[in-house]
Amino acid sequence: TAWPYGNRESFVGTLWPHANRVAKSLGIAPEAIVSIAALETGWGQSVMPGPDGRSSHNLFGIKADAKWTGARVMMPTLEYENGVAVKKTEAFRAYGSLAEAVDDFGRFVRGNPRYHQALAAGRDSERFGQALADAGYATDPAYGRKLAAILRGQPLQTALKSADAAPITG
Repeated sequence: TAWPYGNRESFVGTLWPHANRVAKSLGIAPEAIVSIAALETGWGQSVMPGPDGRSSHNLFGIKADAKWTGARVMMPTLEYENGVAVKKTEAFRAYGSLAEAVDDFGRFVRGNPRYHQALAAGRDSERFGQALADAGYATDPAYGRKLAAILRGQPLQTALKSADAAPITG
Protein backbone atom coordinates (compact mmCIF):
# COMPACT_ATOMS: atom_id res chain seq x y z
CA THR A 1 0.00 0.00 0.00
CA ALA A 2 1.52 3.30 -1.04
CA TRP A 3 1.42 6.14 1.37
CA PRO A 4 -0.15 9.34 0.09
CA TYR A 5 3.20 10.79 -0.98
CA GLY A 6 3.16 12.19 -4.45
CA ASN A 7 6.92 12.65 -4.44
CA ARG A 8 10.10 12.52 -2.37
CA GLU A 9 9.75 16.10 -1.21
CA SER A 10 6.34 15.34 0.28
CA PHE A 11 7.71 12.22 1.98
CA VAL A 12 10.65 14.11 3.50
CA GLY A 13 8.46 17.08 4.50
CA THR A 14 6.01 14.84 6.34
CA LEU A 15 8.70 12.76 8.03
CA TRP A 16 11.11 15.60 8.85
CA PRO A 17 9.61 17.03 12.09
CA HIS A 18 9.44 13.54 13.64
CA ALA A 19 12.89 12.55 12.38
CA ASN A 20 14.32 15.80 13.70
CA ARG A 21 12.78 15.32 17.15
CA VAL A 22 13.98 11.72 17.52
CA ALA A 23 17.40 12.40 15.98
CA LYS A 24 17.94 15.17 18.51
CA SER A 25 17.17 12.73 21.36
CA LEU A 26 19.59 10.17 19.91
CA GLY A 27 22.34 12.68 19.11
CA ILE A 28 22.32 11.84 15.40
CA ALA A 29 21.45 13.77 12.24
CA PRO A 30 17.80 13.63 11.12
CA GLU A 31 19.00 12.85 7.59
CA ALA A 32 20.10 9.44 8.90
CA ILE A 33 16.54 8.61 9.97
CA VAL A 34 15.08 9.92 6.71
CA SER A 35 17.55 7.88 4.64
CA ILE A 36 16.64 4.66 6.45
CA ALA A 37 12.93 5.32 5.89
CA ALA A 38 13.61 6.16 2.22
CA LEU A 39 15.55 2.94 1.71
CA GLU A 40 13.08 0.74 3.57
CA THR A 41 9.98 2.12 1.82
CA GLY A 42 11.13 3.39 -1.56
CA TRP A 43 10.61 7.00 -0.43
CA GLY A 44 7.26 6.16 1.14
CA GLN A 45 5.83 4.40 -1.91
CA SER A 46 5.93 0.88 -0.40
CA VAL A 47 4.83 1.11 3.22
CA MET A 48 3.50 -2.27 4.33
CA PRO A 49 -0.22 -2.34 5.07
CA GLY A 50 -1.35 -2.81 8.66
CA PRO A 51 -3.72 -5.49 9.95
CA ASP A 52 -6.73 -3.38 8.87
CA GLY A 53 -5.38 -2.73 5.37
CA ARG A 54 -4.35 0.83 6.12
CA SER A 55 -0.72 1.88 6.53
CA SER A 56 1.29 0.09 9.22
CA HIS A 57 3.45 3.24 9.41
CA ASN A 58 6.46 0.87 9.63
CA LEU A 59 9.00 3.01 7.78
CA PHE A 60 12.02 1.23 9.22
CA GLY A 61 11.46 -2.46 8.56
CA ILE A 62 11.48 -3.29 12.27
CA LYS A 63 10.33 -6.82 12.92
CA ALA A 64 7.96 -7.80 15.71
CA ASP A 65 9.84 -10.21 17.97
CA ALA A 66 8.38 -12.05 20.96
CA LYS A 67 8.85 -8.96 23.19
CA TRP A 68 6.72 -6.76 20.92
CA THR A 69 3.22 -6.37 22.39
CA GLY A 70 1.78 -4.02 19.77
CA ALA A 71 0.03 -4.70 16.48
CA ARG A 72 1.76 -6.88 13.91
CA VAL A 73 1.58 -7.43 10.20
CA MET A 74 2.85 -10.50 8.36
CA MET A 75 4.73 -9.61 5.18
CA PRO A 76 6.90 -11.37 2.61
CA THR A 77 10.49 -10.20 2.82
CA LEU A 78 13.85 -10.94 1.28
CA GLU A 79 16.47 -11.85 3.86
CA TYR A 80 20.12 -12.65 3.26
CA GLU A 81 21.44 -15.78 4.95
CA ASN A 82 25.12 -16.52 4.40
CA GLY A 83 25.07 -14.13 1.45
CA VAL A 84 22.12 -15.85 -0.23
CA ALA A 85 18.77 -14.07 -0.70
CA VAL A 86 15.93 -16.09 0.85
CA LYS A 87 12.22 -15.24 0.59
CA LYS A 88 10.42 -15.45 3.93
CA THR A 89 7.26 -14.24 5.61
CA GLU A 90 7.99 -12.35 8.82
CA ALA A 91 6.06 -10.44 11.49
CA PHE A 92 6.67 -6.70 11.44
CA ARG A 93 5.62 -4.02 13.90
CA ALA A 94 2.58 -1.93 13.04
CA TYR A 95 1.93 1.53 14.45
CA GLY A 96 -1.04 3.84 14.77
CA SER A 97 0.81 6.86 13.41
CA LEU A 98 3.97 8.13 11.81
CA ALA A 99 5.03 9.69 15.13
CA GLU A 100 4.69 6.31 16.90
CA ALA A 101 6.84 4.65 14.23
CA VAL A 102 9.64 7.21 14.46
CA ASP A 103 9.53 7.21 18.27
CA ASP A 104 9.77 3.41 18.27
CA PHE A 105 12.76 3.55 15.90
CA GLY A 106 14.47 5.77 18.47
CA ARG A 107 13.66 3.40 21.34
CA PHE A 108 14.69 0.39 19.26
CA VAL A 109 18.11 1.81 18.39
CA ARG A 110 18.74 3.27 21.86
CA GLY A 111 17.57 0.11 23.63
CA ASN A 112 19.73 -2.38 21.74
CA PRO A 113 23.36 -2.49 22.90
CA ARG A 114 24.44 -3.76 19.48
CA TYR A 115 23.58 -0.32 18.05
CA HIS A 116 25.53 1.73 20.60
CA GLN A 117 28.49 1.93 18.20
CA ALA A 118 26.18 3.42 15.59
CA LEU A 119 24.96 6.05 18.06
CA ALA A 120 28.59 6.85 18.86
CA ALA A 121 28.91 8.09 15.25
CA GLY A 122 26.85 11.12 16.31
CA ARG A 123 25.85 13.40 13.46
CA ASP A 124 28.05 11.58 10.89
CA SER A 125 25.13 10.01 9.03
CA GLU A 126 27.20 7.78 6.77
CA ARG A 127 29.14 6.37 9.70
CA PHE A 128 25.90 5.91 11.64
CA GLY A 129 24.31 4.02 8.73
CA GLN A 130 27.33 1.80 8.17
CA ALA A 131 27.64 1.01 11.89
CA LEU A 132 23.93 0.19 12.02
CA ALA A 133 24.39 -2.15 9.05
CA ASP A 134 27.54 -3.69 10.56
CA ALA A 135 25.59 -4.38 13.77
CA GLY A 136 22.97 -6.38 11.86
CA TYR A 137 20.13 -3.86 11.49
CA ALA A 138 19.42 -5.41 8.07
CA THR A 139 20.54 -8.65 6.48
CA ASP A 140 21.32 -7.04 3.10
CA PRO A 141 25.13 -7.01 2.82
CA ALA A 142 24.92 -3.79 0.77
CA TYR A 143 22.68 -1.96 3.28
CA GLY A 144 25.35 0.49 4.49
CA ARG A 145 26.37 1.35 0.93
CA LYS A 146 22.74 1.87 -0.07
CA LEU A 147 22.17 4.26 2.85
CA ALA A 148 25.34 6.18 1.96
CA ALA A 149 24.15 6.49 -1.65
CA ILE A 150 20.84 7.97 -0.47
CA LEU A 151 22.61 10.35 1.92
CA ARG A 152 24.99 11.57 -0.81
CA GLY A 153 22.39 11.55 -3.55
CA GLN A 154 20.79 14.51 -5.20
CA PRO A 155 17.22 13.27 -4.53
CA LEU A 156 17.67 13.61 -0.75
CA GLN A 157 19.36 17.01 -1.05
CA THR A 158 16.60 18.27 -3.34
CA ALA A 159 13.89 16.88 -1.06
CA LEU A 160 15.47 18.48 2.01
CA LYS A 161 15.60 21.88 0.28
CA SER A 162 12.06 21.57 -1.09
CA ALA A 163 10.73 20.49 2.29
CA ASP A 164 12.60 23.39 3.90
CA ALA A 165 14.01 20.77 6.25
CA ALA A 166 16.27 22.91 8.39
CA PRO A 167 17.43 21.27 11.62
CA ILE A 168 15.59 22.45 14.69
CA THR A 169 18.01 23.84 17.25
CA GLY A 170 17.78 24.05 21.00
